[in-house]
Amino acid sequence: MKRLSLLWRLATITLVAFVGPAWAQTPDLLACSGPFAREADEASLIKAFGAGNVQRARIEIGEGEKAAGAILFPKDRKRRLELSWRDGKKRRGPGTIYVREGSAWAVAGPAGERLAIGSALTAVEAANGKPFSILGFNWDYSGTAADWQGGKLEKAFGGCRLTIRFGYPEAADAKALDRLSGDKEFSSADPDMRLVKPTAYEILLSWPD
Repeated sequence: MKRLSLLWRLATITLVAFVGPAWAQTPDLLACSGPFAREADEASLIKAFGAGNVQRARIEIGEGEKAAGAILFPKDRKRRLELSWRDGKKRRGPGTIYVREGSAWAVAGPAGERLAIGSALTAVEAANGKPFSILGFNWDYSGTAADWQGGKLEKAFGGCRLTIRFGYPEAADAKALDRLSGDKEFSSADPDMRLVKPTAYEILLSWPD
């Protein structure tokens, strides 16, 4: 019995060492809690994902600007996640968490819908429960969901704000795309949007300053 007990303990230790932190096993649903809570810090990320999976970095935040942040699983495209810090010097307080193209992370809609890279605009509209506002294509803020128009996605993330950026396929209807381009706002229910069939290429969860 003692020998079996010892073997069991050794097997358990080996399994834990192999698997590592629970969060590190597979991509999961992203939420503004736990290691991504408003007051979380670099130590929180290391505790959740393991020191070898957290890399300090300057994160692209748009318009050519970068901010102090961290990359999770930098060598694993599917598990990769980026975030900027509100306090870059002390590396604490997530500002914006970025799910970028190639990542398998997702956010859960109000009814448990899985919103991820590649999600169709129509699926996001369904999760919101109504049409929302999206900025025109082919400029700096191309395809950004600008306003959820009071829909379910407006306050679905516990204090974080959800932003989704949409792209269009190469075979998109050229005339419809031309009508949807530029520094303007359009409804997700616009008939031209239905023709263009946009899909999500970047998902952001942001804590307000």
